[in-house]
Amino acid sequence: MVMALILIALGLSDDEVRLAKALGAGGPDTTVPSAIERAVTDRMGDVLIVVREVSTTVAEQSGLVAAIEPGARLGQPIRFILSAHGKRVGSAVARIEVIASAPRARRALARDEEITAGDIDMAKVEIKGVIVQRLPELSDVAGTHARRDIVAGELLTNAVVAVPPAVKSGDEVRVTLTIGAVQVSGVGRASGSGHVGDTIRVITPSSRRLLTGRIVGRGAVEIAR
Repeated sequence: MVMALILIALGLSDDEVRLAKALGAGGPDTTVPSAIERAVTDRMGDVLIVVREVSTTVAEQSGLVAAIEPGARLGQPIRFILSAHGKRVGSAVARIEVIASAPRARRALARDEEITAGDIDMAKVEIKGVIVQRLPELSDVAGTHARRDIVAGELLTNAVVAVPPAVKSGDEVRVTLTIGAVQVSGVGRASGSGHVGDTIRVITPSSRRLLTGRIVGRGAVEIAR
């Protein structure tokens, strides 16, 4: 029922709604580690993830989905809320190792100093001590300013660099919903601001429904299922 309302809100016809629901129905059995890996990938993008030391009582089952505890940081145990087919089935605690190409400071930078492309070194490293969220690209960081003093070699994340939001409140955004092998999209208006990986609310002009989605790019939001 909820899925159908989302599809209708995106402006699909009745026939398109029925087709998307039919092709997106069901899903393979999913283990807790794979659900955790998917949750981290959805949040961080193209990174290498190793899930270690999983502690849970939830058994393998169809449609298992993991949600990351708010404020979770890499490099320490992370709690995940587990659900299946829209119902909570338990939780899990795991250690996550993430290897990614990330921007680092080539030299020490003073607070409010402008950061140029020459000040940035892209390196593939294990990411620790930062909130589980998508890391900025070099193009996101170049031309911005340091929020505080930054030491040489420090990761340039949204916490230390004033990266402009990918979506601002009031922006018209492309809204996408992926259901199995089907991807449907429409237009909405953001009712919040954020960076890639952040969750915001989107209003669809056709139905005026408020939908919750995750920012996946500039002006692009993916609806959370």
